[in-house]
Parts: sequence; C-alpha cells; structure tokens
Amino acid sequence: MNKSKIVALLLEKLRDDFESRSRVSKMTRESGNDSESKAESKYDTLAIEENYLADGLARQALAAAEAMAEIQEMPIRPFAANEPMDLGVLVELDFGDTTEWFFLAPSCGGTKISLDHKVVTVITPESPLGSQLIGRLVGDQTTRPSARIVGTA
Repeated sequence: MNKSKIVALLLEKLRDDFESRSRVSKMTRESGNDSESKAESKYDTLAIEENYLADGLARQALAAAEAMAEIQEMPIRPFAANEPMDLGVLVELDFGDTTEWFFLAPSCGGTKISLDHKVVTVITPESPLGSQLIGRLVGDQTTRPSARIVGTA
C-alpha cells in the first residue's frame, strides 16, 4: 500500500474540512452581524448565538489547518520489519478473525482512508492502540485490543 497516497488523501480531507468550516464560519458571522439580526428585545439572542457558532467553526477550521501542517511535516519513510514503529508507520494488525490497516499520525485520529479496496484508519500515539504500537516490531502482540502485528510499511 502506498503511504504517499494515504497522506495525500488525508491532506485532501483536511483541506476540504478547513475550507468548509471556514466558509460556514464566515457566512454565520455575516448573518450574526447583519442589521436584520439585531436584537429586538433583551431576550432576542440570535445574533449572539450565531457569533458563538461562528467562533466555534473558526476554531475547528484552525484545528484542521494545524493538523495539515503536522501531517505535512511528518517524514514519510518505509519501516522495515525489524525497525521499531513510530509516527508515519503503516501497520497491518491481525485480530484473529480479521486484519486491519492503521496509519500512525500526529493528529486526525479516527479518520478513515479508502485505498486499493482497503480501509486505513488513522490513529495517534495518544490513542490506546497507538500508544501500544510505538516501539513495537512485526510479530509483537498488542493487549487491548488483542492483535498481532503482521506487517509494516
């Protein structure tokens, strides 16, 4: 599986998320500051609510931009079977009845990428599974969830 394609697809998802949240934040802010949104009584809080929503969307857009920067700065290199896992590893885990692919990244945990008819789940070192993979080798086991490390790339 091609890690460069996985990273490119992940960056595309983040870029789309950033642009969407930025656009909606701007529209919401404009709506909240529109002359027709002015409060008609002390109980009319529509403008305030729209501005709070715009602030939240802007923070989420900023988080997507920061995640893009982290992913772009992460070195993409191959990992040998006898090399301890670290950020940027693409790993296949055997759970007994199924195998799954995971990509260890500094952010974007839970994001799913479809490539070559397979689904790759992004995990971070802070996640329970990600923390178990750091420093492990092909053939090692994880405990929760119980899985065997089949291969890396």
